[in-house]
Amino acid sequence: MSSGSRYCGRVTLTAARRGVAALEFALVAPMLLTLMLLILEVGLMLFGQAALDQATADASRLIRTGQVQQATNGQQMFTNQLCNDLSSITSCSNVQFNVQSGASFGALTPGVTASSTGTMTNAGFAPGNPSQFVIVQVGYQPDTALPFVGSLLRSVFGPLLVSTVAFQNEAY
Repeated sequence: MSSGSRYCGRVTLTAARRGVAALEFALVAPMLLTLMLLILEVGLMLFGQAALDQATADASRLIRTGQVQQATNGQQMFTNQLCNDLSSITSCSNVQFNVQSGASFGALTPGVTASSTGTMTNAGFAPGNPSQFVIVQVGYQPDTALPFVGSLLRSVFGPLLVSTVAFQNEAY
């Protein structure tokens, strides 16, 4: 056999390397895509929670300073503040809140429970009087881009994102 000739014999399966990278990518791509979408969904959920925390603090300030109690449309003022702050992440119809007041923090019952459909079971609005203790809880059900990712996140975080603020009203 001359040094310039090629061997045209059988190619064994272990020697065939053509298309291996494409095959490996086809096996790994669905998991990689799912992981990237899960990271995106968690990031959006964390952004939503941060926006909800800020909106709850802003609206609670209206109660703490007595603006809500002294206004003729106090609950509407509170709702408008929440809706304005949350308009970038959800519609106002998705926002739910519970405002409780009492003579001490021990008299209040924090812990809004949510039904499996994402509805607060004990929502109310009682902003209290000067120097009373108040708990404000605001929640909404976040939207997800992929249903299976959304159901996975809801099983971990629950059906609602909830923010809670507790304070004592000022002596206005």
